[in-house]
Amino acid sequence: MIGSASLSVAEARFGDPLRIISHWVVYIPVGLLLAWGVSRVHPDWWKAASLPLLGLMLLLMLCLLAFGVKINGATRWFSLAGMTLQPVELLKPVVILYLAYYMAAFPDRLKSFASGLSPMLVVVSTAAILLLLQPDFGNAALLIMVAFCMWFVGGVPFRHLLALISIAIPIGAIAVIVEPYRLKRILSFTDPWADPFGSGYQLIQSMIAFGSGGISGSGLGQSVQKLFYLPEAFTDFIAAVLAEELGLAGTLALITLFMVLIWRGLKLAMQTKEPFERLLILGCILLIAISCMINLGAVMGILPTKGMPIPFFSYGGSALFGNCILIGLILSVQRHQPENRPLYNSHTAEAVA
Repeated sequence: MIGSASLSVAEARFGDPLRIISHWVVYIPVGLLLAWGVSRVHPDWWKAASLPLLGLMLLLMLCLLAFGVKINGATRWFSLAGMTLQPVELLKPVVILYLAYYMAAFPDRLKSFASGLSPMLVVVSTAAILLLLQPDFGNAALLIMVAFCMWFVGGVPFRHLLALISIAIPIGAIAVIVEPYRLKRILSFTDPWADPFGSGYQLIQSMIAFGSGGISGSGLGQSVQKLFYLPEAFTDFIAAVLAEELGLAGTLALITLFMVLIWRGLKLAMQTKEPFERLLILGCILLIAISCMINLGAVMGILPTKGMPIPFFSYGGSALFGNCILIGLILSVQRHQPENRPLYNSHTAEAVA
């Protein structure tokens, strides 16, 4: 799909229609090798390394604001040997590591707001502020949503989470209102036809792609919207190209693949007895699941338009590597389960009893 969606754009931008897909063909094995390497490391090592890695990533995010490359008004990338690296894709799994470590190491502290939730809240808030300064509102919101889910499952009292939600909603509303382009996205989401050639243009072109695809699609490579009508056709809005070329059948196939991946991750989390490992799997799979839902919701007009790639499917080396790290962490837990006992679940618990 990336090859189909990028040929015309690559020809116009670089004079080489295979420029983008040739890079992607290199990124895929590198990402798989990265996932394999992460999976070989024992989860106990990841637990021990969570704090040093967190400090390193926060320092890297500070350096990004000072020395990063600005693209389209946002400072989100380092330029390395002609290639770009987006540090947020490394920050997200490291924050998940820290949250899983803290809640597993200090379960008795969680009942207290001062000694339980506050240290984690400081870390998540710091990461979110550094992202907002880039600015990257989408990843900041994603990180906060995943943190809330992990806190809820990890045993943080609901009254503390409710108090945070009552504070976070007004802050989020202010963050949207103070930036005109964010407010335009919200307004265009409710009525994209009010500004069909401005803020509503991208969503309208995506809806046309979905409508043109119908049940079976126009055929692989036959999309019209990718021919400079739909912006970001091979990155954030690649699902719209898929819908136009492969129709409802292709879209449902893509959703099914993600549902299987998410189900397998959640199943492993429920079967894992160790709190750190269980929370680590949960955080990793939630990052993938929520990113997928935000992307598909945006391209279908169900959610406000947000420039967030769909995991493993949208073009982007940094995003692919970050998602492969998440999968590697999940496989790390699965690979290092004790061989002398089955995975913990309700059936084995009853058998032992």
